[in-house]
Amino acid sequence: MDLQYALLLIGIVIVVTIGLSGYERFRLNRRQFERRTPGREPVSVDTQGAAAAEVTISAAQPLDINPGPPTDLIKRSLKFDGFVAKSSFIQDSELQQEFESAERVVSVPVSVGPRAAATLASFSGIETGDLEYLFPPGQKHGPNPKIDFIVHLPGRGPLFRNQALGIYKQNEYVLEKPRQLYGLRYLAGDWFPLERDAEDSQYSDLALAIQMVDQRGPIEESELETFLQVALKLADALKRRIRLVMTVERALTSARELQQFADKYDVLASVVVAANNAHFTGPAIKEAAEHFGMHFGAMNIFHMKNNNADGCRHLFSMANLYQPGSFDPDSLGSFETRGLTLFMTIPCVQDAARVFRKMVETAQGLSQMLGGRMIDQDQRPLNEKNLAAIQRQIGQITSDISAHGIVPGSETAVRFFNP
Repeated sequence: MDLQYALLLIGIVIVVTIGLSGYERFRLNRRQFERRTPGREPVSVDTQGAAAAEVTISAAQPLDINPGPPTDLIKRSLKFDGFVAKSSFIQDSELQQEFESAERVVSVPVSVGPRAAATLASFSGIETGDLEYLFPPGQKHGPNPKIDFIVHLPGRGPLFRNQALGIYKQNEYVLEKPRQLYGLRYLAGDWFPLERDAEDSQYSDLALAIQMVDQRGPIEESELETFLQVALKLADALKRRIRLVMTVERALTSARELQQFADKYDVLASVVVAANNAHFTGPAIKEAAEHFGMHFGAMNIFHMKNNNADGCRHLFSMANLYQPGSFDPDSLGSFETRGLTLFMTIPCVQDAARVFRKMVETAQGLSQMLGGRMIDQDQRPLNEKNLAAIQRQIGQITSDISAHGIVPGSETAVRFFNP
């Protein structure tokens, strides 16, 4: 009898130990994921010490991308001689960057009920004609098959927002890539993200979408499988069938192609304003920036506001040429620098050629007001001929992006070319 009690006690200890270990792994995974949760603004730093500003978007708010300082060496900037180079950013030896890395804990796959498991064996695809009807190319707020892997959940009768959103929120945290649950509004007939819609909204259909490429690269098969498990969980709870826009194999191929597309067209246009002799002072920079319509804001840099409803919230931005690129508002009175950089993300603004002209005009005004000159990232003078060459490249880039089915400055473009 004593032996039985001893064995039972040992078994209890083992079970408790395993449970605590699993709980700690879960907490670590949630903490890491919360760093990427919309509404936060983490800053990652590469191993060479260049800070890469990563801005995330609150899903409960309208899409709003604020470009940060051009310290992301992955980003490329146009040059007037036709070459595209990595964004240049001058190192300040007195400043050191710190970075933190943690091993990602793999989440346990979502379990699905018997009905959903049976549905998995009978996925139906969406024909091309139906696809264009369901998700028209010109839609403003819905999923886009060009960049999203979409699961369509059709059904009969209206579905209430909070019911669907609640189930989705219980399961979507296991995913890493940007994702969204859309509803086809019951009366209006347009797609809209549930998280940004009114609480009393009703839908005829749902569409669960995950972006196939983001800053971390193309989606992998393991995450697509996890995404399908989330979709099955949602379909099982709401008693809905599932239709796929494309197969998993096709999605993986599309993701790799999209990555090549992003590598080619995710490009900045930038202009440097360098001091002629003396430094630019903080108060003088602030006065000049505000004189030309720029305002101090997100990421502690200056922005030119976009007054249109579509595209980035800001047309272009201005940062300190020297690391860390931002301006400390508490020490702006004593701040000095020998250069400023104005930059824009070409795919994320409407009429990028016009915006570039406005950015150049602003840089020219700043040069005159502060006592500086316009140069490129290689410290070469920017004359009218060189600026015209950059403008032609911008025109070609926006034309190529549009030909791919992504309208520059659209919500899809802002999501995909996330600065």
